[in-house]
This record gives sequence, structure tokens and C-alpha cells, in this order.
Amino acid sequence: MFVSRFAPSPTGLLHLGHAYSALLTQNLVTRNSGTLHLRIEDIDITRCTPDFEKQIYRDLEWLGVQWDSTPLRQSEALSIYINSLKQLVDKGLVYGCDCTRSDIKKALSAPNNLANDGSTVVYPGTCREKNLSLDGRNVRLNLLKSKNYLETEYINFFEQGIGPNKENGDQTFEIGWLEKRYGDFIIARKDIRTSYHLAVTVDDAQQKVTHVSRGNDLFYVTPIHVILQYLLNFKTPVYIHHPLIKDKNGNKLAKSKGAESILSMRNSGTNIKEIRSILGL
Repeated sequence: MFVSRFAPSPTGLLHLGHAYSALLTQNLVTRNSGTLHLRIEDIDITRCTPDFEKQIYRDLEWLGVQWDSTPLRQSEALSIYINSLKQLVDKGLVYGCDCTRSDIKKALSAPNNLANDGSTVVYPGTCREKNLSLDGRNVRLNLLKSKNYLETEYINFFEQGIGPNKENGDQTFEIGWLEKRYGDFIIARKDIRTSYHLAVTVDDAQQKVTHVSRGNDLFYVTPIHVILQYLLNFKTPVYIHHPLIKDKNGNKLAKSKGAESILSMRNSGTNIKEIRSILGL
């Protein structure tokens, strides 16, 4: 069985990058006689709006993308994320943290602006030994305790697509790599008790996703999701990371940088055949 998903966030209008990912994923599902789920990643309540969500549905329908069940809205699944967090709490693998607002903001969104080498700000473990209450605080995963709990130094996944540095096939990462790259990362924000990492990991398990198709700007956060899968006893899906659609200057298309929206292209007279031609599909 082949099950995949397309998971946009209603923080802005869809652009060609989203169209490419959605159509590519649908093509994969069709070729494999599989199932395509639509997920609305709307936990960032300060930026997500109902109008953007409605336009996502309109744009996908115009593009000819067909999903196979009622869309999963993350804002309606918070109790499920909290239950998964409790499992990690009960295993003694997390701790409360008084961190900065910038840390909190980073925990909300897909970290798809990382450099291709996976570099980012590394949390130094400031609160690891403070024994702070989890109530009213952000929650971080203790990677050292997680490594001891799993009784392994390594985590693995299979890459069926291509990473930013041409990665393909069996991928093995040391848990120590996660410690060096990210430190103990946030898995639950203090106000909504989840994060991008925890939510997407739980969602993929809940929707029984077997193949995760997404941009390869997320390749280097995949080990974060895999270690959560290990700790929560979820099956690790196959990953199919794909290259990004870039502008004429070679930069990734982004809502925040004013990438032309699908809606704007539609309104200017561009048709779906032209969209597919532009995307090489």
C-alpha cells in the first residue's frame, strides 16, 4: 500500500513550489495506485488564517489535485499531540525549558530555510539539569536520555528521492549528529503543547503514511522525525525528497519573499497546462 500526503500551511498563498510538490506527490500516488491525504498544518495560530486555508482548497482543485479523505487540520488534533507528548514525559525523555521568543517561533514552523549542510543554531542545553516543571514552559527532548533509552547510537531511514547533496538510498545518522546540529530541540511549545516536529511525526503515523514526499530543504530535519518515530514506536516511512523550484536568481520560492502565487497566475490567464509545462510535469 502506498500512502502519501500533501501538507501546506495556511500562512499565505500557494506558489509554484507548492504546486510542484502537490502535483509530483499526486503523480507518485497515481503510479502506485495509492492514497493521497491532505493535511492543513495550521498550528501557527498567529499566522494561519481561514482565508488562506480556503484558497488552498481552491488552488488545489484548480490544479487537479484530488485527495482521498477529509483533510486533517492540525488545530483539531491537539489532544493527540498532547497524548504523544505524555508518552515521552512518562519515559523521562523530556524537560521544561525557559527559552527565548526566537526559539519559540522556530518551534512553530517547518524549518525549511536551513542551509544545505543542515546547519542551524545549536541549543546549548542550558535548562537540561534545572529540573523545571513542564507547566507553562516549552518542552525539549533530552537526546542523551533518548539515546540511552533506545540503546543505539544510530537512526536510519530510506531515501527514495534525492537530498540537497544528492543523498539517496539507506541513510544512517548518529544521534550524536543531532546533538551537534540542533541540541535538545523543542517538541512542545508552552501555549499549544506541540511543535512542527512532533505534530508532523504524529500525523504521519495517524494517517498511516508510507511515503513522505516533500522538498529536500527538509532532508536534514528528517533525523529529528525519525528519532521521534523510534521513541513513540511508530513505523518509519520511506522518504521521497525532491528538488526545489527556484526563481531566476536561483533562490527558493517563498511566501515571505513575495513569490508569485498560483492565484495571481490564474488571474493573469495562466492555465494548468502551462503550469505543468513550467514545472516540467
